[in-house]
Amino acid sequence: MSYAYLASTPGLKFNYSLFAVPAGWVIGMAPLWWAVGAANSAAPGTYDNANPGDSWNNLDSAPISPQLRKRLRRAIAANVNTHVNLPLFAAGLAAANASHVDSSSLHLYSAGFLLSRIAYNLAYIFIEDDTTAYIRSALYWGGVGSCMALYVKAALKYKALPW
Repeated sequence: MSYAYLASTPGLKFNYSLFAVPAGWVIGMAPLWWAVGAANSAAPGTYDNANPGDSWNNLDSAPISPQLRKRLRRAIAANVNTHVNLPLFAAGLAAANASHVDSSSLHLYSAGFLLSRIAYNLAYIFIEDDTTAYIRSALYWGGVGSCMALYVKAALKYKALPW
């Protein structure tokens, strides 16, 4: 096995890209899990698992600091945003796998999406001022770019087929 082969596949002999979809789901759930824990740590009983929607709707009356309240709201928004974008990623990944895009690209764009979502979640929750909020937007578009790259790679592979 040559160095060029190893370098072209980051040492990965098999295609692990489809594992990125469940990993993306976990990354999407992490802000919600953090919010539940943080809310109940600050004021036990704030989050009621029997009525989760009401828990977040009644957040203003919970005895927690305004800063934490805003972070909790942003964590819930980050959770929702990831789940809105996860189908775009999963479909792009499925298209790229179906068209036999090389595993290096699959791994690169899958990792790019996942890393951008982790950073996006952290930025969304903890960036509190308008002067640095652009970082969150840049991370968002980085993840979208990874998704679009999967579609482009798939389309270019299909274009080469003699249909």
